[in-house]
Amino acid sequence: MEEKEISQAVIGRLPRYFRYLGELKDEGVERISSQDLSVLMKITASQIRQDFNNFGGFGQQGYGYNVEYLYDEIGRILGLNRQHSFIIVGAGNLGRALGNYMNFERRGFIFKGMFDKDPALFGEKVRGVEVMPMEKLDAFVRENSIDIAVLTLPKAGAEEAAKRLVQNGIKAIWNFAHVDLNVPEEIQVENVHLSDSLMKLSYNIDRYEHEQTAEV
Repeated sequence: MEEKEISQAVIGRLPRYFRYLGELKDEGVERISSQDLSVLMKITASQIRQDFNNFGGFGQQGYGYNVEYLYDEIGRILGLNRQHSFIIVGAGNLGRALGNYMNFERRGFIFKGMFDKDPALFGEKVRGVEVMPMEKLDAFVRENSIDIAVLTLPKAGAEEAAKRLVQNGIKAIWNFAHVDLNVPEEIQVENVHLSDSLMKLSYNIDRYEHEQTAEV
């Protein structure tokens, strides 16, 4: 199939398709139509078909989609058919919570290391992974073929940590720090600004309340 540019909106929906299809597979559902999937996911059937057509379709007219096949194919598109090693930089509450999330391994993300600058945390373990000082970060990334770094640092330390990670061959950063990182374009960055999400919720609450008031 000829490579073509896939929009970020489509890519952003793929993990949600994967999650729903995984649940259907676990329930023993063998096939599903775009219409039935649209009801479950609250996305139009037309949108689902358009999204899947970016990758060749997967469906068969009059049959719908084979759930297990579609689940496996979307997993392959997302790169989940191979393992990714990751570390967490920042062993505070958020870093430890992420380290304790065991579902990462189910998706092929292997938790290899955790780093912090606070000596009081050195030697503590999160699911068997020991917190190490930042001085060991560079060599650890190089020697363990780490693909992804998770940043749960304050803003002040995140930019310096990102620079060091890039210099030592990291491929992607999952950034929870409240700062937009300045990294080379080949480094993949996914920003998770928690306060931004809360502000979006605030906006949607406010909009809904105004709509309800207008209807009275």
